[in-house]
Amino acid sequence: MAKLEVLEKRKRRLEGEIKKAEKYIQKYQASIKDKQEKIKMVEGEILAETLVQSGMTTSELQELIGLKKSPSDHEEKTGGF
Repeated sequence: MAKLEVLEKRKRRLEGEIKKAEKYIQKYQASIKDKQEKIKMVEGEILAETLVQSGMTTSELQELIGLKKSPSDHEEKTGGF
């Protein structure tokens, strides 16, 4: 074989390897996304179970983390009105 033919054969082989690798990338990216979604679901379950075990309501949790102002905070700022 001439050197040119050898080089062209090598190039085709490498291009094939690239296509194969790209398929693996897509497969693993989909797997990663799926695992990330499962983690979010489990985190939600952890939060729900934590609320149940502590006897907290979601309103109390929101107040605790500062997403929602408690009625007493509102009264203090408005002078009780």
